[in-house]
Amino acid sequence: MARILVVDDEEMDRMLVRAILEAAGHELFYAGEGDSALQLLRDNPVDLVLTDLAMPDFNGLRFIKELREEGFRVPVIAVSGRAVDQLDLAESYGADLTMIKPIDEKHLLLAVNEMLEVSRRRNQDDPWGRGW
Repeated sequence: MARILVVDDEEMDRMLVRAILEAAGHELFYAGEGDSALQLLRDNPVDLVLTDLAMPDFNGLRFIKELREEGFRVPVIAVSGRAVDQLDLAESYGADLTMIKPIDEKHLLLAVNEMLEVSRRRNQDDPWGRGW
């Protein structure tokens, strides 16, 4: 079981991800935008972040950039259905993997498992994922 932060302003998308990842045994945290997601990360160690890019106010690109600037090394999967052209930009800001919505269960689980392995290797002695 892993601790996964899901950042998305769309309730239906959060419900879909929740159904898939909780059925796989993961513990989920939720945020509707980047600012509250950063606060959750500061207070709770997680193994993986799954973030949408197209959100109002504090969007996914800004969230990824600030997450990396604060020193978090937690793997990030960036997803988008509306801002597909920004997926490459998300990688340049520090996303480890990108996906296009709608996300299907098989591909999401494969991506999550791949990134959890990255998380284990990256943070064996660092549960907060901050490189301290």
